[in-house]
Amino acid sequence: MTGAGSADAFDGANFPQCERDGKIFLDVCALDELPRKSGKAIFFDDETQVAIFRIAEELYAVSHICPHQHVPILADGLLDDLTVTCPLHGWMYSLENGKALGGGAKLKTYKVFEESGRVWLEQPKRIEPDWIMDF
Repeated sequence: MTGAGSADAFDGANFPQCERDGKIFLDVCALDELPRKSGKAIFFDDETQVAIFRIAEELYAVSHICPHQHVPILADGLLDDLTVTCPLHGWMYSLENGKALGGGAKLKTYKVFEESGRVWLEQPKRIEPDWIMDF
Protein backbone atom coordinates (compact mmCIF):
# COMPACT_ATOMS: atom_id res chain seq x y z
CA MET A 1 0.00 0.00 0.00
CA THR A 2 1.19 3.51 -0.74
CA GLY A 3 -0.05 7.04 -0.17
CA ALA A 4 1.20 10.64 -0.47
CA GLY A 5 -0.71 12.43 -3.20
CA SER A 6 -0.11 15.85 -4.70
CA ALA A 7 -2.49 18.67 -5.58
CA ASP A 8 -3.05 21.34 -8.23
CA ALA A 9 -5.64 24.13 -8.09
CA PHE A 10 -7.12 25.60 -11.26
CA ASP A 11 -10.26 26.63 -13.07
CA GLY A 12 -11.16 24.19 -15.85
CA ALA A 13 -12.00 27.07 -18.20
CA ASN A 14 -8.32 27.99 -18.35
CA PHE A 15 -7.13 24.66 -19.73
CA PRO A 16 -7.27 23.02 -23.13
CA GLN A 17 -10.46 21.13 -23.81
CA CYS A 18 -11.54 18.45 -26.23
CA GLU A 19 -14.76 16.61 -26.93
CA ARG A 20 -14.88 12.83 -26.93
CA ASP A 21 -17.93 10.56 -26.87
CA GLY A 22 -20.18 13.61 -26.33
CA LYS A 23 -18.31 14.73 -23.19
CA ILE A 24 -15.93 17.63 -22.59
CA PHE A 25 -12.48 16.66 -21.30
CA LEU A 26 -9.87 18.94 -19.71
CA ASP A 27 -6.10 18.62 -20.08
CA VAL A 28 -5.22 18.51 -16.36
CA CYS A 29 -1.57 17.43 -16.25
CA ALA A 30 1.26 15.56 -17.91
CA LEU A 31 1.21 11.79 -17.45
CA ASP A 32 4.62 11.86 -15.79
CA GLU A 33 3.16 14.14 -13.07
CA LEU A 34 1.02 11.22 -11.87
CA PRO A 35 2.99 9.08 -9.47
CA ARG A 36 2.50 5.35 -9.84
CA LYS A 37 0.37 3.76 -7.09
CA SER A 38 -0.46 7.18 -5.65
CA GLY A 39 -2.91 9.98 -6.32
CA LYS A 40 -3.03 13.55 -7.57
CA ALA A 41 -5.79 15.92 -6.47
CA ILE A 42 -7.33 18.35 -8.95
CA PHE A 43 -9.26 21.23 -7.34
CA PHE A 44 -12.07 22.99 -9.21
CA ASP A 45 -13.79 24.53 -6.18
CA ASP A 46 -14.52 23.61 -2.57
CA GLU A 47 -17.16 21.04 -3.55
CA THR A 48 -15.64 19.73 -6.79
CA GLN A 49 -12.31 18.01 -6.36
CA VAL A 50 -11.08 14.96 -8.27
CA ALA A 51 -8.42 12.42 -7.32
CA ILE A 52 -6.63 10.80 -10.26
CA PHE A 53 -4.73 7.54 -9.77
CA ARG A 54 -2.26 5.75 -12.04
CA ILE A 55 -2.12 2.03 -11.40
CA ALA A 56 0.03 0.04 -13.81
CA GLU A 57 -0.90 1.63 -17.15
CA GLU A 58 -4.50 2.45 -16.19
CA LEU A 59 -5.91 5.76 -14.99
CA TYR A 60 -8.81 6.14 -12.55
CA ALA A 61 -10.59 9.30 -11.41
CA VAL A 62 -12.94 9.60 -8.43
CA SER A 63 -14.09 12.35 -6.09
CA HIS A 64 -11.23 13.55 -3.88
CA ILE A 65 -13.77 14.23 -1.09
CA CYS A 66 -14.48 11.29 1.21
CA PRO A 67 -18.26 11.27 1.84
CA HIS A 68 -17.83 9.85 5.35
CA GLN A 69 -16.96 13.24 6.85
CA HIS A 70 -16.74 15.36 3.69
CA VAL A 71 -12.95 15.68 3.85
CA PRO A 72 -10.83 16.28 0.70
CA ILE A 73 -8.18 13.62 1.25
CA LEU A 74 -8.59 10.60 -1.01
CA ALA A 75 -5.62 11.41 -3.29
CA ASP A 76 -3.53 10.78 -0.16
CA GLY A 77 -5.29 7.48 0.51
CA LEU A 78 -3.73 4.05 0.69
CA LEU A 79 -3.97 2.02 -2.50
CA ASP A 80 -4.39 -1.74 -2.63
CA ASP A 81 -5.24 -3.35 -5.95
CA LEU A 82 -8.09 -1.21 -7.32
CA THR A 83 -9.24 0.31 -4.04
CA VAL A 84 -8.36 3.49 -2.14
CA THR A 85 -8.67 3.72 1.64
CA CYS A 86 -9.33 7.06 3.30
CA PRO A 87 -6.35 7.75 5.57
CA LEU A 88 -8.55 9.42 8.22
CA HIS A 89 -11.11 6.76 9.08
CA GLY A 90 -10.37 3.74 6.91
CA TRP A 91 -13.34 3.82 4.55
CA MET A 92 -12.43 1.85 1.41
CA TYR A 93 -13.72 2.60 -2.11
CA SER A 94 -13.47 0.89 -5.48
CA LEU A 95 -11.59 2.96 -8.06
CA GLU A 96 -13.55 1.26 -10.82
CA ASN A 97 -17.07 2.24 -9.72
CA GLY A 98 -16.66 4.44 -6.61
CA LYS A 99 -18.67 2.11 -4.34
CA ALA A 100 -17.70 1.84 -0.69
CA LEU A 101 -16.70 -1.67 0.31
CA GLY A 102 -18.90 -2.63 3.22
CA GLY A 103 -21.19 0.42 3.10
CA GLY A 104 -23.73 2.33 1.09
CA ALA A 105 -21.59 5.38 0.26
CA LYS A 106 -20.35 6.01 -3.27
CA LEU A 107 -17.78 8.33 -4.82
CA LYS A 108 -18.48 10.15 -8.06
CA THR A 109 -16.36 8.61 -10.81
CA TYR A 110 -15.02 10.39 -13.88
CA LYS A 111 -13.77 9.25 -17.23
CA VAL A 112 -10.06 9.88 -17.74
CA PHE A 113 -7.60 9.01 -20.49
CA GLU A 114 -4.04 9.65 -21.64
CA GLU A 115 -3.14 10.93 -25.08
CA SER A 116 0.30 12.06 -26.25
CA GLY A 117 1.61 12.16 -22.68
CA ARG A 118 -1.24 14.36 -21.37
CA VAL A 119 -4.00 13.35 -18.93
CA TRP A 120 -7.54 14.31 -19.96
CA LEU A 121 -10.26 14.36 -17.31
CA GLU A 122 -14.01 14.48 -17.89
CA GLN A 123 -15.13 18.00 -16.99
CA PRO A 124 -16.99 17.81 -13.69
CA LYS A 125 -20.41 19.39 -13.42
CA ARG A 126 -20.83 21.92 -10.64
CA ILE A 127 -23.08 20.50 -7.96
CA GLU A 128 -24.53 22.44 -5.07
CA PRO A 129 -23.98 20.50 -1.84
CA ASP A 130 -27.07 19.20 -0.05
CA TRP A 131 -26.39 21.33 3.02
CA ILE A 132 -26.50 24.59 1.04
CA MET A 133 -30.08 23.90 -0.10
CA ASP A 134 -31.21 24.26 3.54
CA PHE A 135 -30.39 27.97 3.52
